[in-house]
Amino acid sequence: MKKINFISVFAVAALLLSVSFTSCKTAEPDPYAGKTNPSTIAASNLVAYFPFESETASIELGTGVTYSKKGGAASFVTGRRGNAYKGATTQAYLEYTVASTNLFKSMTEFTMGAWIKTPAAGGAADIFQLNGGDSFMGNLVLMLEGGSNADSLDMKGYLFNSTTEWKGQDIRKQNKAFLSDKWVHVVYSYNKTTSTETLYANGLPVATSKRFAGPEAAGAQPALGAITFGTDMTKILIGSWPQQLDGTGQDWMRFYPGLLDELRIYNKALTDAEVKALYDAEITVIN
Repeated sequence: MKKINFISVFAVAALLLSVSFTSCKTAEPDPYAGKTNPSTIAASNLVAYFPFESETASIELGTGVTYSKKGGAASFVTGRRGNAYKGATTQAYLEYTVASTNLFKSMTEFTMGAWIKTPAAGGAADIFQLNGGDSFMGNLVLMLEGGSNADSLDMKGYLFNSTTEWKGQDIRKQNKAFLSDKWVHVVYSYNKTTSTETLYANGLPVATSKRFAGPEAAGAQPALGAITFGTDMTKILIGSWPQQLDGTGQDWMRFYPGLLDELRIYNKALTDAEVKALYDAEITVIN
């Protein structure tokens, strides 16, 4: 009579059971199947990314930038992709701490891009501010100006350069491309090679302006060139002027009342083609 090798039978049975479970296991779906991850656009130059999913998940990338606190009526609601930051006409803001090691301190040009959805603020509302530099305006600002209305938003970008006679530089444009109370992808950039600031809406340039360092003795205006932010930056504010928080606010200052989502900051000026590619990628992953 033939003896059965029970160890071998057990091993074969275990193998078959393992194969069965493996074949029934569903592979994790690829969240970017048929889509483009926006963070792959100019990825090597992306220095900060704020998805605004929640307080603890409001920032995903940013060496030396850490979440500090949420103030007032600030909240997180369904946004352009996942959740978004929601401001309020009353006190509302997010605050982040900027360490001395942060890459913002070494940026000589930049691009900032984000989705916004906001009604006119009835004044000047600070959407984003990197403090330091100018004691009033800070180092880098994206804001709504007071001309915003139901027809179009009045957008403004501001940068501070510590090494030139003309230190504060800005670009401002009110245009129907900056949709009021509807989602619009806004990009603000500064290019050190061309010394130009540019505002974009939904992947296309809306305003471009050359910037100068100040007059020379002979009357010539040298181009601004590479910028150097004030190194005294310590925080980022979303949705508020710092003066509104320290009791020195002025009547025209407003808290940002709208939504802000998918904020990205790059340490270079994206080309027109890259800005369009970023917008196109964003469109593939919106809610």
